[in-house]
Amino acid sequence: MAKSKNGGSRAYIRGRIGSDVYSVGKDGKGGRQQVVRSLAVQVTNPRTSSQMFGRMIMSTVMQTVSALSPIIDHSFDGVAKGQPSISEFIRQNYALVKADAIAHPSEDNSFGLNKYGEKGAKLGAYVVSSGSVPRNANIDAAAGPLNITIGDGEKTVADFLTNTGIGTDGYITLIGIKANGTGAFARLSVKAGVATSTVITTENLNNIFEVDANGAYTLSYQNGNISLLLTGLNGDGAADYIITKKENGAYVHSSATLIVSDSLDFTSDVALPTYPVGSAQFLNGGDI
Repeated sequence: MAKSKNGGSRAYIRGRIGSDVYSVGKDGKGGRQQVVRSLAVQVTNPRTSSQMFGRMIMSTVMQTVSALSPIIDHSFDGVAKGQPSISEFIRQNYALVKADAIAHPSEDNSFGLNKYGEKGAKLGAYVVSSGSVPRNANIDAAAGPLNITIGDGEKTVADFLTNTGIGTDGYITLIGIKANGTGAFARLSVKAGVATSTVITTENLNNIFEVDANGAYTLSYQNGNISLLLTGLNGDGAADYIITKKENGAYVHSSATLIVSDSLDFTSDVALPTYPVGSAQFLNGGDI
């Protein structure tokens, strides 16, 4: 009980009355005292156009991160694997998406923008890898499958390593986004212990090569060409390849840009008004 200045006593109040919140605290001598806190009558809406523009770009980039994180977490030379590599992906692609949205606020966009709360990667040319290893004319993944040309006639594992330049401890990664916006990836390497003199045939293909994939795949060999196809990644989405090899005890990579087309199963592949600002307005891609 608390003593009243007018005599008598009263109980401490707890709870909210109107815009005031009552609680019980302690005074400087440790005694109990009534505490009253007034709530703000009007709260400023933090969703400014500038803030929501930034959130829209980040959301779009992070949907691609979600699809490709198992690969982009170690695909940038000179950047530590894990979160530092993912942060490098975000840094580079955030700048690209932002510049595109500013230049093309409502049409003719290079990058699509996710609607508010929409999931899945959107169209655009995403930098997924950067490094010192040159691109290789014998390797192609533009149509979806990873195709590796070794040459005519009887070919060995040594011929494969020479034509790809990966070395016995390197690998080639097929990376892509399927038509439904989900990520797809498969890593192809020569199995440990396989002699480089081994002749590659259709029959012994799976005894020579190791495939680490996040989905069903088909590995085939015909007329000096190796083909690795991931189910659902056959030209309807987007694909590219990354060469990874070991140099001076460290893995280095080739550069890769994943060009996602507008064939994805989404309807808002341009920068349209997609994000709420305040209670009734909507943010257009370039209105900052």
